[in-house]
Amino acid sequence: MDRQHSSIIDVGPRIALRGKVNETLLTGLRIVDTLLPIGRGQRQLILGDRNTGKTSIGLSTLITNNKNNYLGSIDGFGSKRLFGIYMGINQNLSKLYKLTTLFNFTFYNSSNTTLTLIFGTHTSSSAMITLTLPILGTTLGEILRDRGFDVLICFDDLTKHAKSYRQISLILGKVPSRDAFPADIFNIHSTILERCGRLNNNYRGSISSLPIIETVNSDITEFIATNVISITDGQVYTNRGLFNLGIRPAIDTGLSVSRIGSSAQCMYLRTMTTGIKDEISESDRSSVPQL
Repeated sequence: MDRQHSSIIDVGPRIALRGKVNETLLTGLRIVDTLLPIGRGQRQLILGDRNTGKTSIGLSTLITNNKNNYLGSIDGFGSKRLFGIYMGINQNLSKLYKLTTLFNFTFYNSSNTTLTLIFGTHTSSSAMITLTLPILGTTLGEILRDRGFDVLICFDDLTKHAKSYRQISLILGKVPSRDAFPADIFNIHSTILERCGRLNNNYRGSISSLPIIETVNSDITEFIATNVISITDGQVYTNRGLFNLGIRPAIDTGLSVSRIGSSAQCMYLRTMTTGIKDEISESDRSSVPQL
């Protein structure tokens, strides 16, 4: 698919060019790969309170697929390889330093060639740079997708991106809406995430996205969270209670869902995991005391 990327502001591919999401995107986490399968081209939201392991899920997916690139390649530039992009939005410099150190230790000390890029803005960056960063990352993903790559983009996190856009909008005099956010914040996030997806077999390539949303007091009904939930193809919810109990990853299977389902799993894994989530739901309901 030969396209000219003359502007970072673009629309997603039309429906006729999109293909079915039926290829597995491994995360390295057994609870996700078995109960909440993610496919290449899927948009899977990760949300939860602060310090509950949201970033770890995205990093585990990037590291796992980078290690599998050598095994998954058909030839020297095989179509099964996945290019990873990590977008750190308004992160602390200490966190960005730890991430770069982790990637250097994991990738550059191995025999495999790294196919992961890290972009980031820190807490002192201007709001305009923070607003533009996810758009730049998506544009780079489209360029790689049009060259036949499968791309994975981790947006960490879109809550800080929304706050930066709110800051710019209030300065420009836009009328504030719910929680002082402008009314077009939904359009901003949808234009970014709608550019992700899988192309059909004539064009190959896909863009998978893992947007991260930070909630407060486990409230998944807040404005930005509900907006992004309605855009994505499922969500992985990290529970504060499970995290405090020492369960890692602290994924709540009752509130987490993947709308792609088992169509993104291989046949053997689909057969092995049939009925597991139903059994977990039954055990959770049986543990609730009857009134």
